Amino acid sequence: MYQRFYSIHPDRQHGSVAIEVAIIAIAGFIVAILGSIALLSSSLIITGSGERTLDDGVTSSAAQLILRTGVTAESGEIDVDGNNTILLSGVDELAVAKLKMIVEVSTDISVNLTPPKTVDDTLTDPDPSGLSPKTFIAVSWNEFTTNEAEWTVEFMGGSDGDYYLDQGERAEITIWLHQYDGTNVLYDLGVGTSDGFVDTAIELLQQRDLFTIEVNVGGSTSMSVQRTLPLELGTSDLLD
Repeated sequence: MYQRFYSIHPDRQHGSVAIEVAIIAIAGFIVAILGSIALLSSSLIITGSGERTLDDGVTSSAAQLILRTGVTAESGEIDVDGNNTILLSGVDELAVAKLKMIVEVSTDISVNLTPPKTVDDTLTDPDPSGLSPKTFIAVSWNEFTTNEAEWTVEFMGGSDGDYYLDQGERAEITIWLHQYDGTNVLYDLGVGTSDGFVDTAIELLQQRDLFTIEVNVGGSTSMSVQRTLPLELGTSDLLD
């Protein structure tokens, strides 16, 4: 006579399947949430021209920037004593007044180059842009450091009219170490920590100095450039 025995334990195979289904559902839910967060982190901005542009500041990085040429150091006469006249045989000095570089992006993600300053070629330059920059530039050498350099940007060739550097566009960034006085045709010293200009004669960027430029977009990975000035300053020195 055969006896039939029944297990008091539930079907483990069916339980495993149920657990797997639950795990897949939870994973799908997490992916959906992350996708929503990523979408919300990008916002539409209305530019001055009325064009809507997607702000990719969360994903864009200065590391996407490519330096297309060397750095150009433009010299100028610095009014060290502040008397609105230049006397190079006295205390006034010839020094680097501006640093320029041309950049492109290496990916199809735009880089926000909204500048803190603009140029209008009247009285003094540069002037406050009134905009909200997402990109910050630090400049340093032995005698001087600023984490918020005064800079302007000019897009070259084909551009869609906003301050976002897209693939296929080029932009020339100008870093102003001194403010230009168009009335007296000279450069002035800064007035302390309230601006990113050079403040004293000791801090002037001059021949043989090694300097570093660091571009940072929204706290992401930065682009760093280092160059050394020649033994004698010219009007415009291209530093490869």
